[in-house]
Amino acid sequence: MFHLETQTPLAAGPEGFPRRGGRAYLPGAALREALLTAALAYAIRRDEAFAAEMRRLAQHAFKGSVAGLSEAMTQALLERQPELASLNPGDVLLGTPEEHGVRWLDTWQGEPDREERVEWIEGRFPLDDDLPPELATWLATSCRSYAEALATAERAALIPVVPAAEPFYQELKSRTLKGSAWPLRVGYWTPEPEGGRFVAFARLVTASKALERRFQARPLPRHLLYDPVRARSLGWALLQKEA
Repeated sequence: MFHLETQTPLAAGPEGFPRRGGRAYLPGAALREALLTAALAYAIRRDEAFAAEMRRLAQHAFKGSVAGLSEAMTQALLERQPELASLNPGDVLLGTPEEHGVRWLDTWQGEPDREERVEWIEGRFPLDDDLPPELATWLATSCRSYAEALATAERAALIPVVPAAEPFYQELKSRTLKGSAWPLRVGYWTPEPEGGRFVAFARLVTASKALERRFQARPLPRHLLYDPVRARSLGWALLQKEA
């Protein structure tokens, strides 16, 4: 049995959390997306042949939208590792969300962009379904690798604008990402359709340049959502397996 434990506020989208019988929940699809995003970034980092295929898609092979490129990369990952198709976590039942104001950070311009009010929740919530045990070790490593890369890129973008966030990132990188739980970035933490799927391209200069030239995107999503009161970005969580 796993539990999802938030490290920063968890939001589901601009429209709030879906409800079932009046109770809010995080769709299992959001967890699946978070896990596959981490797996994709780790596969690009560890497998040069797969990284070359992803560079090819970004540089010239894929002709659609930025959201389509993101989906094509995920499909390529599932073809590389078909066992990941068994990832199908159930919905996570939550408590009562609260409404709060958040800010958007424009990482391209290096400045706050706009304000928004969202439903968010914090706490520790059980998953109804377990995750495939044969994937556990590989996914745990993927999650830690991706979260470290994302936190590094995000800190560099946010600290110049929100210096008060420095203690948050110090704690995140020195302790939160070093434990036995699986770090995740989940839910509504960026409005960009690709989510964090391009973060691995930060190390691939030609692919990174092609992203901007062909898709008007960069490895770090252009907009990040953060809590201006406590200077922390949204969507950081841990998957903790019960002993």
